[in-house]
Amino acid sequence: MFLSEQWYLLKQYRGTQKVNEIKRLLQLPAKMSVNYYNPMDITAVAAFANYANKYEKGTGGATRYIAQRLMSMSPAFTNDSTVLDNACGTGIVTEEIHKRISFTSSPANTKITVVAADAAAPMIDNLNSKIKHVEGTAAWLNIGSISTHVVPAESLDSTIVPSDSITHSYMNFGLFFCSDAIKAAEHIYRSLAPGGTAFVTTWKDLGYLNAVRKTEKACNPGGENFNMPFSAQWEDGEYVKDLLVRSGFAKENVKVVQEESFMRFEAVQEMARTLTESFTMLIRGQKGWQSDEVKNEWESKLSENLVEDEHFIQDGENGVAIRMMANIAVCTK
Repeated sequence: MFLSEQWYLLKQYRGTQKVNEIKRLLQLPAKMSVNYYNPMDITAVAAFANYANKYEKGTGGATRYIAQRLMSMSPAFTNDSTVLDNACGTGIVTEEIHKRISFTSSPANTKITVVAADAAAPMIDNLNSKIKHVEGTAAWLNIGSISTHVVPAESLDSTIVPSDSITHSYMNFGLFFCSDAIKAAEHIYRSLAPGGTAFVTTWKDLGYLNAVRKTEKACNPGGENFNMPFSAQWEDGEYVKDLLVRSGFAKENVKVVQEESFMRFEAVQEMARTLTESFTMLIRGQKGWQSDEVKNEWESKLSENLVEDEHFIQDGENGVAIRMMANIAVCTK
């Protein structure tokens, strides 16, 4: 672990029994993304599996917008392109790749190969349903073949993705959820072909997070402070860069830039309702809400806190939005 992460862990749990466990773990090989920040101890995989069919709505378009920005930064796609859509979720990156090829000057008959993987089986089920649909309608004309795999990024070995085989590698908001982010990043480096480009994104600023924390504190004053199930260090672009360098990339071949994004909804009530559903498992665990009344009170309070937050935007006829910020690491080999 980097010293900054060690400091963060020890400060977060100073004066608690958890400190002894942390001190013990600091002597072991780095596990860069841990669940100490999640009071309910719900794993990210379980949380994503729980709302795979609601994922796109739950993100309010924020992750898709960054995927679109990645396309504008990507090298051109050709018939020789092999893409890794890593921690693929519902296949947003794959969809945006198809759109990119369709709307650019790429050869009209360009057909790429895609390998899509995610640790949450329901996410892959969702993507497989899309694939079945588009095969029937010939909607993804530029994707020659696509294979899907239920596998975490840290286990993405050469039997699934051969070494030096990937020309375009994408991991859009997935690395910080891995149980071993270094190992996952090493597979990104291993699988990337010489001359290939890898993109890794993390959130620098989750615009809604302060409102969620404020709401939980008001509605559950005796509970533990809510945090996301990953270290706050991932907000730091230099931290992301250092990790990727540790995984094998040359320091001069890793560049991290920031890009603004937005969660958009028709009204603040819809935004609050969607975020409440998205965070139910992390905040309340498998048992969910004590009652509809408790859930409705929480949702109502969140609406108020969102409107008061500096990230909130009243966007006229376009509804409402929350301003967010992403780190985008661009890596070459």
